[in-house]
Amino acid sequence: MKYGLIGYPIAHSKSPELFRAAYPDNPEMTYDLIEEDDFERAYRRFEKDYEAVNVTAPFKGDAFRKVDIADTIARELYAVNILKKKDGKIYGYNSDFWALKKMLAPYAQPGKRTKVLVIGCGGAAKAAALAALKLRMSVTVANRDFRKAREFCFTGGGMIPVRLEQAAELAGQMDILIYTLPLRTDLVDRLPLEGRVVVEPNYKDPCLREMCEAAGATYISGMDWLGEQAIAGYQLMTGIEPDAVRVKACCALTK
Repeated sequence: MKYGLIGYPIAHSKSPELFRAAYPDNPEMTYDLIEEDDFERAYRRFEKDYEAVNVTAPFKGDAFRKVDIADTIARELYAVNILKKKDGKIYGYNSDFWALKKMLAPYAQPGKRTKVLVIGCGGAAKAAALAALKLRMSVTVANRDFRKAREFCFTGGGMIPVRLEQAAELAGQMDILIYTLPLRTDLVDRLPLEGRVVVEPNYKDPCLREMCEAAGATYISGMDWLGEQAIAGYQLMTGIEPDAVRVKACCALTK
Protein backbone atom coordinates (compact mmCIF):
# COMPACT_ATOMS: atom_id res chain seq x y z
CA MET A 1 0.00 0.00 0.00
CA LYS A 2 1.53 3.28 -1.12
CA TYR A 3 1.06 6.64 0.57
CA GLY A 4 2.82 9.96 0.12
CA LEU A 5 3.01 13.73 0.33
CA ILE A 6 2.21 16.19 -2.48
CA GLY A 7 3.78 19.65 -2.31
CA TYR A 8 6.58 21.91 -3.50
CA PRO A 9 9.24 22.26 -2.23
CA ILE A 10 9.15 19.32 0.20
CA ALA A 11 12.66 17.84 0.23
CA HIS A 12 12.94 18.95 3.89
CA SER A 13 9.70 17.22 4.94
CA LYS A 14 9.66 15.07 8.06
CA SER A 15 6.50 13.24 6.94
CA PRO A 16 8.19 10.05 5.67
CA GLU A 17 10.12 9.76 8.94
CA LEU A 18 6.93 10.23 10.96
CA PHE A 19 5.09 7.66 8.82
CA ARG A 20 7.80 5.08 9.49
CA ALA A 21 7.50 5.85 13.21
CA ALA A 22 3.72 5.51 13.03
CA TYR A 23 3.84 2.07 11.38
CA PRO A 24 7.22 0.52 12.29
CA ASP A 25 6.11 -3.09 11.84
CA ASN A 26 4.44 -2.83 8.44
CA PRO A 27 7.07 -2.70 5.66
CA GLU A 28 4.38 -3.12 2.99
CA MET A 29 3.11 0.38 3.75
CA THR A 30 5.39 2.93 2.07
CA TYR A 31 5.41 6.73 2.05
CA ASP A 32 6.97 8.84 -0.74
CA LEU A 33 7.61 12.50 -1.41
CA ILE A 34 5.70 13.48 -4.56
CA GLU A 35 7.55 16.71 -5.22
CA GLU A 36 6.12 18.49 -8.27
CA ASP A 37 5.80 22.19 -8.99
CA ASP A 38 2.66 21.41 -11.00
CA PHE A 39 -0.32 20.14 -9.03
CA GLU A 40 -1.99 18.40 -11.96
CA ARG A 41 1.12 16.30 -12.55
CA ALA A 42 1.31 15.39 -8.86
CA TYR A 43 -2.39 14.57 -8.78
CA ARG A 44 -2.07 12.20 -11.74
CA ARG A 45 0.68 10.35 -9.87
CA PHE A 46 -1.66 10.03 -6.88
CA GLU A 47 -4.48 8.70 -9.06
CA LYS A 48 -2.21 6.14 -10.69
CA ASP A 49 -0.13 4.82 -7.79
CA TYR A 50 -1.32 5.80 -4.31
CA GLU A 51 -4.04 4.84 -1.84
CA ALA A 52 -4.00 8.23 -0.11
CA VAL A 53 -1.73 11.26 0.16
CA ASN A 54 -1.06 14.21 2.38
CA VAL A 55 -1.11 17.60 0.64
CA THR A 56 0.95 20.59 1.75
CA ALA A 57 1.69 24.09 0.44
CA PRO A 58 0.98 25.41 -2.05
CA PHE A 59 -1.65 22.88 -3.16
CA LYS A 60 -4.29 22.58 -0.41
CA GLY A 61 -6.77 24.72 -2.34
CA ASP A 62 -6.10 22.79 -5.56
CA ALA A 63 -6.70 19.53 -3.70
CA PHE A 64 -10.02 20.79 -2.35
CA ARG A 65 -11.24 21.51 -5.86
CA LYS A 66 -10.46 17.92 -6.93
CA VAL A 67 -12.40 15.97 -4.32
CA ASP A 68 -15.75 14.32 -4.83
CA ILE A 69 -16.60 14.47 -1.13
CA ALA A 70 -15.02 16.84 1.42
CA ASP A 71 -15.59 16.67 5.16
CA THR A 72 -17.29 19.55 6.98
CA ILE A 73 -14.08 21.26 8.13
CA ALA A 74 -12.47 21.07 4.69
CA ARG A 75 -15.58 22.71 3.23
CA GLU A 76 -15.37 25.54 5.75
CA LEU A 77 -11.68 26.11 4.99
CA TYR A 78 -11.81 25.45 1.23
CA ALA A 79 -8.62 23.47 1.83
CA VAL A 80 -7.70 19.79 1.95
CA ASN A 81 -4.51 18.23 3.28
CA ILE A 82 -5.53 14.59 2.81
CA LEU A 83 -6.77 12.94 -0.39
CA LYS A 84 -8.06 9.39 -0.11
CA LYS A 85 -9.54 6.92 -2.59
CA LYS A 86 -12.65 5.20 -1.31
CA ASP A 87 -15.53 3.45 -3.09
CA GLY A 88 -14.46 4.83 -6.46
CA LYS A 89 -14.46 8.43 -5.20
CA ILE A 90 -11.87 10.89 -3.90
CA TYR A 91 -12.45 12.03 -0.32
CA GLY A 92 -10.86 15.13 1.19
CA TYR A 93 -10.04 15.92 4.81
CA ASN A 94 -8.24 18.64 6.79
CA SER A 95 -6.28 17.27 9.74
CA ASP A 96 -4.47 20.59 10.36
CA PHE A 97 -7.65 21.78 12.06
CA TRP A 98 -8.05 18.72 14.31
CA ALA A 99 -4.41 18.82 15.39
CA LEU A 100 -4.51 22.42 16.50
CA LYS A 101 -7.93 22.12 18.11
CA LYS A 102 -6.54 19.32 20.30
CA MET A 103 -3.50 21.42 21.27
CA LEU A 104 -5.51 24.58 22.00
CA ALA A 105 -8.27 22.84 23.97
CA PRO A 106 -6.37 22.93 27.33
CA TYR A 107 -6.23 26.75 27.08
CA ALA A 108 -9.97 27.27 26.62
CA GLN A 109 -11.14 28.94 29.81
CA PRO A 110 -14.65 28.11 31.12
CA GLY A 111 -16.63 31.25 31.73
CA LYS A 112 -14.14 33.42 29.85
CA ARG A 113 -13.47 33.85 26.14
CA THR A 114 -9.80 33.18 25.53
CA LYS A 115 -8.46 35.83 23.15
CA VAL A 116 -6.47 34.60 20.13
CA LEU A 117 -4.53 36.58 17.55
CA VAL A 118 -3.71 34.70 14.33
CA ILE A 119 -0.98 36.40 12.30
CA GLY A 120 -1.26 35.50 8.63
CA CYS A 121 -4.09 34.15 6.52
CA GLY A 122 -2.68 31.15 4.65
CA GLY A 123 -3.79 27.54 5.01
CA ALA A 124 -2.26 26.98 8.45
CA ALA A 125 -3.62 30.29 9.72
CA LYS A 126 -7.14 29.51 8.58
CA ALA A 127 -7.07 26.07 10.20
CA ALA A 128 -5.77 27.63 13.42
CA ALA A 129 -8.38 30.39 13.43
CA LEU A 130 -11.25 27.98 12.82
CA ALA A 131 -9.99 25.59 15.51
CA ALA A 132 -9.91 28.42 18.04
CA LEU A 133 -13.35 29.60 16.97
CA LYS A 134 -14.82 26.10 17.43
CA LEU A 135 -13.41 26.15 20.98
CA ARG A 136 -15.47 29.31 21.58
CA MET A 137 -12.41 31.53 21.72
CA SER A 138 -12.40 35.13 20.53
CA VAL A 139 -10.41 35.19 17.27
CA THR A 140 -8.70 38.10 15.50
CA VAL A 141 -6.90 37.57 12.17
CA ALA A 142 -4.14 39.99 11.15
CA ASN A 143 -2.89 39.94 7.58
CA ARG A 144 -0.96 42.17 5.20
CA ASP A 145 -3.68 41.67 2.58
CA PHE A 146 -6.59 42.96 4.64
CA ARG A 147 -9.17 42.01 2.01
CA LYS A 148 -8.13 38.36 2.23
CA ALA A 149 -8.46 38.42 6.02
CA ARG A 150 -11.85 40.11 5.80
CA GLU A 151 -13.16 37.58 3.29
CA PHE A 152 -12.04 34.65 5.43
CA CYS A 153 -13.47 36.13 8.64
CA PHE A 154 -16.78 36.79 6.90
CA THR A 155 -16.89 33.20 5.67
CA GLY A 156 -16.02 31.73 9.06
CA GLY A 157 -18.24 34.11 10.99
CA GLY A 158 -17.47 35.54 14.42
CA MET A 159 -13.84 36.45 13.68
CA ILE A 160 -12.35 39.94 13.48
CA PRO A 161 -10.05 40.94 10.58
CA VAL A 162 -7.34 43.57 11.14
CA ARG A 163 -4.36 44.91 9.22
CA LEU A 164 -0.94 43.40 9.90
CA GLU A 165 0.43 46.71 11.20
CA GLN A 166 -2.10 46.53 14.06
CA ALA A 167 -0.86 43.12 15.25
CA ALA A 168 1.86 44.26 17.69
CA GLU A 169 -0.47 46.59 19.55
CA LEU A 170 -3.33 44.09 19.67
CA ALA A 171 -1.04 41.25 20.79
CA GLY A 172 -0.81 42.83 24.24
CA GLN A 173 -4.52 42.15 24.75
CA MET A 174 -4.33 38.48 23.73
CA ASP A 175 -3.91 35.18 25.58
CA ILE A 176 -2.70 33.18 22.59
CA LEU A 177 -0.58 34.29 19.61
CA ILE A 178 -0.40 32.12 16.49
CA TYR A 179 2.36 33.30 14.15
CA THR A 180 1.95 31.61 10.75
CA LEU A 181 4.05 33.85 8.48
CA PRO A 182 6.69 31.72 6.70
CA LEU A 183 9.52 34.19 7.37
CA ARG A 184 10.74 36.35 10.22
CA THR A 185 9.46 39.93 9.96
CA ASP A 186 10.15 43.06 12.02
CA LEU A 187 6.83 42.36 13.74
CA VAL A 188 8.45 39.49 15.67
CA ASP A 189 10.59 41.85 17.77
CA ARG A 190 7.55 43.90 18.75
CA LEU A 191 5.34 41.06 19.96
CA PRO A 192 4.77 40.94 23.76
CA LEU A 193 5.34 37.26 24.56
CA GLU A 194 5.57 37.08 28.34
CA GLY A 195 2.77 35.08 29.94
CA ARG A 196 1.26 34.07 26.63
CA VAL A 197 0.80 30.86 24.68
CA VAL A 198 2.63 31.13 21.36
CA VAL A 199 2.05 28.76 18.43
CA GLU A 200 4.45 28.70 15.47
CA PRO A 201 3.63 26.18 12.68
CA ASN A 202 6.96 26.69 10.89
CA TYR A 203 9.19 23.80 11.97
CA LYS A 204 11.87 24.30 9.33
CA ASP A 205 12.97 27.85 10.27
CA PRO A 206 11.20 28.87 13.50
CA CYS A 207 11.90 32.39 14.71
CA LEU A 208 10.06 32.58 18.04
CA ARG A 209 11.33 29.60 20.06
CA GLU A 210 14.31 31.29 21.76
CA MET A 211 12.37 34.51 22.34
CA CYS A 212 9.56 32.55 24.00
CA GLU A 213 12.03 30.70 26.24
CA ALA A 214 13.60 34.00 27.29
CA ALA A 215 10.20 35.58 27.98
CA GLY A 216 8.78 32.59 29.85
CA ALA A 217 6.03 32.09 27.28
CA THR A 218 4.44 28.71 26.58
CA TYR A 219 5.70 27.67 23.14
CA ILE A 220 3.91 25.20 20.84
CA SER A 221 6.25 24.36 17.98
CA GLY A 222 5.65 23.38 14.40
CA MET A 223 6.93 19.90 15.22
CA ASP A 224 4.28 19.59 17.95
CA TRP A 225 1.62 20.57 15.41
CA LEU A 226 3.07 18.28 12.73
CA GLY A 227 3.07 15.34 15.12
CA GLU A 228 -0.57 15.77 16.09
CA GLN A 229 -1.48 16.32 12.44
CA ALA A 230 0.35 13.12 11.51
CA ILE A 231 -1.39 11.06 14.19
CA ALA A 232 -4.82 12.23 13.06
CA GLY A 233 -3.96 12.18 9.36
CA TYR A 234 -2.30 8.79 9.09
CA GLN A 235 -5.28 7.12 10.74
CA LEU A 236 -7.59 8.77 8.20
CA MET A 237 -5.31 7.79 5.32
CA THR A 238 -4.73 4.15 6.26
CA GLY A 239 -7.68 3.19 8.45
CA ILE A 240 -5.10 1.86 10.93
CA GLU A 241 -4.34 3.43 14.31
CA PRO A 242 -0.77 4.83 14.25
CA ASP A 243 1.76 4.42 17.05
CA ALA A 244 1.22 7.85 18.62
CA VAL A 245 3.96 7.42 21.22
CA ARG A 246 6.59 6.76 18.56
CA VAL A 247 5.37 9.66 16.42
CA LYS A 248 5.63 12.10 19.33
CA ALA A 249 9.05 10.73 20.27
CA CYS A 250 10.21 11.24 16.69
CA CYS A 251 8.99 14.85 16.81
CA ALA A 252 10.75 15.47 20.12
CA LEU A 253 14.04 14.27 18.65
CA THR A 254 13.86 16.69 15.74
CA LYS A 255 12.94 19.87 17.68
